[in-house]
Amino acid sequence: MTIEGASLQESDVSKPRRLDLQIVARRPAGREFAWLTLDAPPDWQSLPGQFVNILCESDERAGAATDGRVVDLEDGGEWPVTTGLELGRRWPVVRRPFSVARVERAGGRVRLFVLARAVGTGSQFIAARRAGALLDLVGPLGNHFTPPADDRLCLLVGGGCGLAPIFGLADALVAAEKRCLCFFGAPTAEDMPTTFRRPPEPTRDHIEMTDIVDEFARVGVRTVLATDDGSAGFEGTVTEALERYLANHWNGREPLAVYGCGPAGMMKALTAIANGRGLPCQVSLERFMACGVGLCLSCVTKRQAPGSEKGWTFKLTCREGPVVSSTDIIWD
Repeated sequence: MTIEGASLQESDVSKPRRLDLQIVARRPAGREFAWLTLDAPPDWQSLPGQFVNILCESDERAGAATDGRVVDLEDGGEWPVTTGLELGRRWPVVRRPFSVARVERAGGRVRLFVLARAVGTGSQFIAARRAGALLDLVGPLGNHFTPPADDRLCLLVGGGCGLAPIFGLADALVAAEKRCLCFFGAPTAEDMPTTFRRPPEPTRDHIEMTDIVDEFARVGVRTVLATDDGSAGFEGTVTEALERYLANHWNGREPLAVYGCGPAGMMKALTAIANGRGLPCQVSLERFMACGVGLCLSCVTKRQAPGSEKGWTFKLTCREGPVVSSTDIIWD
């Protein structure tokens, strides 16, 4: 088995297309998460940071029917095969974006890993899909993270479901022989969708770089954990843990590159830390989006535009993102 690395060039990335991919495995993770393993076509090529847009439903009977099973309707029989039902039922019509967390190749087969957090009706449907079901998705979409040109240390910062693209980024950076250290934060230890090699322990206000997270340790990347309640690792937010690391463990001279993905508040704090220290930083933005291809205009973000009259403009996260430079985004 090989894990997709940074040797893949941008010119090799697959063109976006609609696919019906079968779920070959589902594994619960953390309090609200599930890992879905998808069987992808052999020619699938994507880079860390890119995403897929998945069609979702929230009606259990409709979900059962889409899996090809007979459902128990009031009037008996099977769910109709016809279309148009979405407009008359109470389930989400638009798709949901999910990062491609990892790409693995083994014996001619390609597997995509998607981390789904069951929050709303759409994501609940997707996270609950069973092995054998098909997911209707469009991808790969969006741009990607870019490795540094030199040998600087890469700090990877993930929060909650934002950890998903960090897995693939760590794989790619290690494949490109870059040095990495991951920071991961969540409200509690139970909210961490990771595999621990041993039970995590609290470290209070101390920063501990550990190999406890199997998904990162298997590629040689150490992790700093942070939880709001102090149940695992540093007690506080992941950005507070990063600030403590920079204050106590960084000499201020070693070149760094920062990468992050997580909720908007976390990304705002992360960009302030990086910009304040003059550190190059790429963040993957989390935005609601329906189409994922630039048609619905629902995912605009405010960006710097020095050449414009106002000095800023709106850009589409799906087409000109989700990965952006920390100096480009404007937080209101």
